[in-house]
Amino acid sequence: KIFTVATNDETLKVHREEKVDLIVTRLDLPGVRSEDLFESIRQNKGLREVSTIIICEDTPASRERCGQCGANAVFTLPVDKVSLLAKIQELVEVAPRRYYRVAISVSVEGTLNNVPVLFRMENISANGMLIKADDSLSLGDQISFSFFLPDDTRVRARGKIERVVKQEATPDGGLYGVEFTDLAPSYRFAIEKFVKKEQDRIQALAPLPADELARFKKIA
Repeated sequence: KIFTVATNDETLKVHREEKVDLIVTRLDLPGVRSEDLFESIRQNKGLREVSTIIICEDTPASRERCGQCGANAVFTLPVDKVSLLAKIQELVEVAPRRYYRVAISVSVEGTLNNVPVLFRMENISANGMLIKADDSLSLGDQISFSFFLPDDTRVRARGKIERVVKQEATPDGGLYGVEFTDLAPSYRFAIEKFVKKEQDRIQALAPLPADELARFKKIA
């Protein structure tokens, strides 16, 4: 789906309603300043997972403003349409990978309040992981941890308990959803690569119906 807007205010309205995957915009659209628009998007957990392309005048000041907006790509006028379309395709295809999640069973060495804790990871995505631990964890807890992916890549990061999964008590403890709060780009890339590889492997073993595989991208 493609949504056409004429002002930055409309861009924000559409994004709130549709949760678009990509925003392509002019730096100087009417309405709220672009810097304020993208600051509002970044501060909203439900809106910030979006890629952006900004088109601007070819001046140092305009490029600096685009940088403040946190654009994934910047194109100056006059725009090379071929390059723009290629970048749109690239961002639309790459963006959904951050939502992939796969099952994985590995030990996670962590610390809570500087006390060592051993968790068990159930599944993982580039945004976070689901772990099994005893009742020592609570919503909002900040944890430091490290673990090895099956390809022997070691990941070190910090996270926050964002979700407690209610279930019957087990000897291994409960399930907790962890959002990564400090994850180096190299580690994020390694996780995305691993998850995508697993998704492809699972798909090859058990292909889904074509209608379930169809992905509709939304661009504002």
